[in-house]
Amino acid sequence: MNNQNQYKTIFFDWNKTLSNSLFWEQLADPNHQRHNWHKDIINFVFVENKHLIKDWMRAKTNEEEIVDMISERFGYSKELLRKDLEQSCRNMQLVDNEILPLISQIRKKGVECVIATDNMDTFMKYTKPSLSLEKHFDDFLVSFDKKMLKFNVEENPIPFFDDYLRSKKLSYKDVLLIDDCIDKSGVYDKLGLKIWKILGTRYLLEKLRLLAK
Repeated sequence: MNNQNQYKTIFFDWNKTLSNSLFWEQLADPNHQRHNWHKDIINFVFVENKHLIKDWMRAKTNEEEIVDMISERFGYSKELLRKDLEQSCRNMQLVDNEILPLISQIRKKGVECVIATDNMDTFMKYTKPSLSLEKHFDDFLVSFDKKMLKFNVEENPIPFFDDYLRSKKLSYKDVLLIDDCIDKSGVYDKLGLKIWKILGTRYLLEKLRLLAK
């Protein structure tokens, strides 16, 4: 199954693969009226309380609870925190304008293209509809909905993907995962689910062009 033309489904990671956009990103602009909030928010969520990220991606917490925690810690308006979060999620961008045309070419070959992302409730609520991703991808597997991460593996199966593969009558060797991370447990490799680790936008485009041929 090393021939890229034999894959029946390609799974695409979102963060740091298809997109480099960040939560509350607009607040990083020194000219933004709430710029002074940015460092507090990012440090609180992504530095001081890193456990919240995995909890959020596995639906052990949600957008409202995260906003409540930030508001309680700093006294910032819950309404503005939530609106700023929503805005950043709706304004997320793909890493390159060539991505969607290449995805279209791959799909025209009969290969299904699916976003498979460790992500929060905000992805399906804001990012997907804002970018009309449903027009460009065949399906979406999101950790918040599945309550598990991609690389949460067991002895043999890969829980994140197994239900989808069964529903499509696909084997692990029929599919490819394009991601900025790899499985360190060895389970993916053992079962034959190939991962192409992305090393930047140029590398991603090279791989997509190869698949689109």
